[in-house]
Amino acid sequence: MGRSLEVAVAPTCISSGYCRNSAPDVFGQAADRKSVVKSNPVEESEALWEAMEGCPVEAISAKDSRTGDIVFPED
Repeated sequence: MGRSLEVAVAPTCISSGYCRNSAPDVFGQAADRKSVVKSNPVEESEALWEAMEGCPVEAISAKDSRTGDIVFPED
């Protein structure tokens, strides 16, 4: 892995908590209980991919912080 990613959570987040449980170093909870990214950029990891792929409403996106290429969701 090893890439540096800019991760975002869309307003469509339903606060399932999946991302926070899968990657607690990356995701936290806002006052409205929705998930937020604690800080950017973040290092790519298996836990981050699990969180992104497991989001039930596909509210998480990521791009390579060096190139700006969209990494997730994949086309």
